[in-house]
Order: sequence, then structure tokens, then C-alpha cells
Amino acid sequence: MPLIQDFAALFVRFRKNLLILGIYILLVSVVAFPFTGEVIMRMSRDLLPQQKYAGEIYQLIQTQPLELMMLELKLSVIAGVIAALPIVFFYAYKFLAGRQFGDRFKISGPKLLLATIIGLCLFIVGCAYSYLLMLPLVFKYLLESSLAAGVANSWKVSDFVNFAMMTTAVFGLVFELPLAMTLLARARIVPAWMFRKYRRHMYIVILIVAALVTSPDVLTQVMVGVPLIIFYELSLLILKFTAPDNQPPAAEKTGV
Repeated sequence: MPLIQDFAALFVRFRKNLLILGIYILLVSVVAFPFTGEVIMRMSRDLLPQQKYAGEIYQLIQTQPLELMMLELKLSVIAGVIAALPIVFFYAYKFLAGRQFGDRFKISGPKLLLATIIGLCLFIVGCAYSYLLMLPLVFKYLLESSLAAGVANSWKVSDFVNFAMMTTAVFGLVFELPLAMTLLARARIVPAWMFRKYRRHMYIVILIVAALVTSPDVLTQVMVGVPLIIFYELSLLILKFTAPDNQPPAAEKTGV
């Protein structure tokens, strides 16, 4: 297949660069490791309302000897990957710019750069929305609910950080929906009318994704799934202005 051959050629062409990229991620991870404890402390200050709440003391704990160290190691690797993203985007730009995939569409370099910038901005806005607005309210609600039920709060530090990071990343990706749907519609890979026709099917897919990327409790899944559905509907509205509304074939209209 041409696409697989293209990626194989890309790997051969950039294999030395990939080795350098791996070393770069390792070095950044080593440099970032001593600062990960401060990152965890900052997250607890930003997201948790206060150390003593409603007369009850709650705290972050570790339940295994190496739990905190492994969490810090994980955060340092994530920092290395994030620091390497500009290089990855550069390689992707060199590979994709000007290429034609089949007979349907050709990727324009300036448009690819514009889409990358818009996607990055949307991702940052989504992460900021989750971290600055939603997560503090979520943790406050969870804290108040447990205190109202007479349950003491001692949260595992790994669960707290993983939940915050996962939720922030999910909402960053959620905010990419308008861009992703616009690109698919403009490239005529998925016509705009098809997004509307199969919206109920997408609701089911969204709820399944919410169940897979969150913890097993229903409340968390609803808190992720409902905003996803709302943003899907918002993306359908944006499609009316950003992508051509190709009409479905006659067989689709008549249900034949």
C-alpha cells in the first residue's frame, strides 16, 4: 500500500533523527526529574480547595514505598515528550507538506501549518478550561460529597495526579473536534451531512470513549461524556460555516 510504503520510507529517512530525538527526550526527562515534586505540590495547591476544609483535614498520601518516585519519573518522561513535540511537528510537516493522498486531496504546506497552529491553540484552550475551571469545581464537589457522607479524605497522590492529567488531556483533545471535523469534511473524507446523520451513533462512541479514558465510577464518566456530546453538537454548528455541506446521494435520502 502506498501509505505504508511512505511511512516506511519516512522511518528509513529519519531513523538517525529518531535516535537523536530519543536521546533528547531522555536528557530533558533527567533535567525535569528534580522539579516534578514541585509540580505535584503546585497541582495540589491549584486544584484542591484548601488543606483544611469544613473543619476536616484531608491529605494526599502514598500507599507504596516507590509510588511517589514512579509518579515523578512518569511526569519527567511526559515533560520530555512535550519538549520534543516541536521537533516531531517539524518532521511531520516535512513529510506531509505537498503530498497527495490518493486522488482526493493534496496537503498544502501553508494550510498544514495553519491547521497545526489552530490545533495547538485549541488544545491549550481545552487544557486551560479543564485545569483552571472544571477540575477545581470537580474536586470541591467530590470533597463536599464525601464530607457530607462522613467519609474522611485521604487520596493517593498517584490517583490524584493521574486523574487530573487524564482529564486535562481529554478536554484538550475534545476542543480539537471542530478542527478535526472541518478537515475531514473539507477533504471530503467524511461529508458534513454524515456527521449529522450518524450523531446518535457518535453519542454511543463518545460514551464508550469516556468510559475507557476515565476511572470506573459513573460520575466521572458522565462528567467527561456530557461535555463531549455538547462539543460535538457545537462542532456540527461550526461545520455549517467552515465546510461545504455536500448533499447525500439519492439512495441515502430515500433510505434505499
